[in-house]
Amino acid sequence: MAHYFPRRWISPAPIPDPQTGEPRPPAAPRRESSAFETTPTDRTPRKAPPEPSGMGPALEWSQASTKHRVQAAVAMSGLLLAFIIFTNRGFEWVGQWFPWFWIVGCGAFMYWRAGQEWMAAGAVWVQDGPFWVNTYELVRIRFSVDGLNRVLRIEDAEGRKIHSFGLRDVQSNPQMWDLVYNGILHSVASGNCDISRKARKVLQIPPSLGREPVDKAD
Repeated sequence: MAHYFPRRWISPAPIPDPQTGEPRPPAAPRRESSAFETTPTDRTPRKAPPEPSGMGPALEWSQASTKHRVQAAVAMSGLLLAFIIFTNRGFEWVGQWFPWFWIVGCGAFMYWRAGQEWMAAGAVWVQDGPFWVNTYELVRIRFSVDGLNRVLRIEDAEGRKIHSFGLRDVQSNPQMWDLVYNGILHSVASGNCDISRKARKVLQIPPSLGREPVDKAD
């Protein structure tokens, strides 16, 4: 099915108040995720990076729960276990310590790695891990692929960058994506943002908004 640019998004919505987030932007178009995760209300973030100073609080955030971290660890250990069984054509290896070391070690690493993932958004900013940008002052937006993930490479007027901003991750929390997308639209509409044609297509931003890409090959 074709994806069409929603009529309500031809022009950016008003900028939300940095402290309250009101008025909230309308629903942004999503193509990378059909999930509908919400910011947890039953727990506080675990060892979250510091929020941008003076930019207002985080209104939405996403972080793997302990349950999801355990599931990721078990899945990784299970895959490695299956691989070892397959390559050894059986279970003769079970009395050896080295395969178990790798199975447990990889599971522990995945548990730790999942715990490092963090994404948050305020009314006028977005943060991926320790990196953040002002979404209303973006000067460069590029689309790329990082492994199996479709990502944006974004930079704001102060030179802050997020090199690998996962679209599936942010779009899994629609309310977070709404905040980010409105900022992107404002940045593009300002005429100060160099956004590639591919990024426009992926983000469903009409060519009439903003200016042409500086790099014609991009």
